Amino acid sequence: MKKSKVVISGYYGFDNTGDEAVLYSMIRQLRELVPELEITVLSHRPEKTMASHDVRAVNRWSLLQVIRAVSRADLVLSGGGSLLQDVTGIKSLLYYLGVIAVARLLGKRVMIYAQGIGPINTLPGKWLTRLAVNRVDLITVRDEESGLFLKQLGVTRPSIKVTADPVLGLDSDRIQSVSFAGLFPNLMEKGAPLAGISVRKWKGWEEARLIFARVGDRLVERGWKVIFLPMHFPEDLNACRETASLMKEDSAILEQQPSVETLLGIMQGMDLVIGMRLHALILAAVARVPIIGVSYDPKIDSFIKMTGQINAGRVEEITPEQLVKAVEWGLDRREELKERLEHVLPDLRYRARENTRQAVRLLTGR
Repeated sequence: MKKSKVVISGYYGFDNTGDEAVLYSMIRQLRELVPELEITVLSHRPEKTMASHDVRAVNRWSLLQVIRAVSRADLVLSGGGSLLQDVTGIKSLLYYLGVIAVARLLGKRVMIYAQGIGPINTLPGKWLTRLAVNRVDLITVRDEESGLFLKQLGVTRPSIKVTADPVLGLDSDRIQSVSFAGLFPNLMEKGAPLAGISVRKWKGWEEARLIFARVGDRLVERGWKVIFLPMHFPEDLNACRETASLMKEDSAILEQQPSVETLLGIMQGMDLVIGMRLHALILAAVARVPIIGVSYDPKIDSFIKMTGQINAGRVEEITPEQLVKAVEWGLDRREELKERLEHVLPDLRYRARENTRQAVRLLTGR
C-alpha cells in the first residue's frame, strides 16, 4: 500500500527551541494517527532536522528541492508558529506564501496549520496573504485573534477553525525528569524553589534587562534559585548572559540548546516561569507550572488571557516596580495559578490535537 506523504513548511532548523517544539508536537501527533506517514520538512539545516526528528528534510532555500518535495506530497502543511506576518520583514512572509503558491500550482492540498496570524502591516503583504490563503483547503489558527485578523483581511474561504498551539497537545504525564544537579551543578540547593526566566532582545532591551535582573535578585532574596532559559540560540543565550551579569546574586543559565524532551523535563522541575518567549510559556503550561508573561507581541497577550495567568505588561513600557509587583503577586498565588491551568489545559489539549485530526481527514478524505 502506498504511503501517504506530507510536507511541513515552517521556521525549522534555525535553533529556535520553540519552533522545534512545534515541529516535534506535529510529528508525534501525526504519527499517532498515521504511523506509516512519510514526513518531509523544509529546513534551514536539513541534516540536523533529520537527526532530531527522524524525518526526511530538504533545504528550504533550494527552489528545486522544495518543488521536488512538494510534487511528491499528498498534503502540504504551512505551520505552526507565526509564519504569516511581516513584523520581521516582508521577505519572510513572501517565502511562506511562496511555498503555498508552489503547492497550489502543483495541484496539492494545502492546510494552514495552527498558525498565529499577523501582524501584517504592509499593503502588498495584506493583498498577497488574502490571495494565497483564500486558495488553501483548510485553515486552523491557534487563537481567536488570528481568526478575526484573517476575516478582516478578506479571507472568506475555507472556513476558519480556531484550535490551539500544537505544543499544548503534548502529554504532560509522559514528561521525563531531568537531573538539575547535572545541568546546573553549581546552583542546586536541595529544597529551594526554582524560577525560570526566558528573555529575548526587543525594543527597550537596555532598560528591560535591568528590570529582569532586579526581579532575579528579588527572587534569590526570597530564597529562590534562578535559571535563565534561552529559547533561540545564540540570540537568547546572549540576552540571558547580559541579564545574569547585571544581577547582584548568583544565577544559572542553560548554556546548550536542549532537546524538546529535556526542556520539558526542565520546565516540570520549575516552580514558576517568567518569560517573553511564547513557547517558554506554553511548555511551562504543559508542565503545569505557573506563568508570568512579559509581552512583546499580541500572541503573548492571547496566550496569557487564554490560560488565566499573569500578564505583567509590555516589555517596552514595564517598570521595575510593575514587574516586581506582578512576581510578588504570582508567588503568593501559585496554587491558584496552577488550578487555573488544570482547569483550562484539558480543553486546550483537545483543541491542539484537533489540528492533527483535521489534517488527517484532509489527507485521507475520511
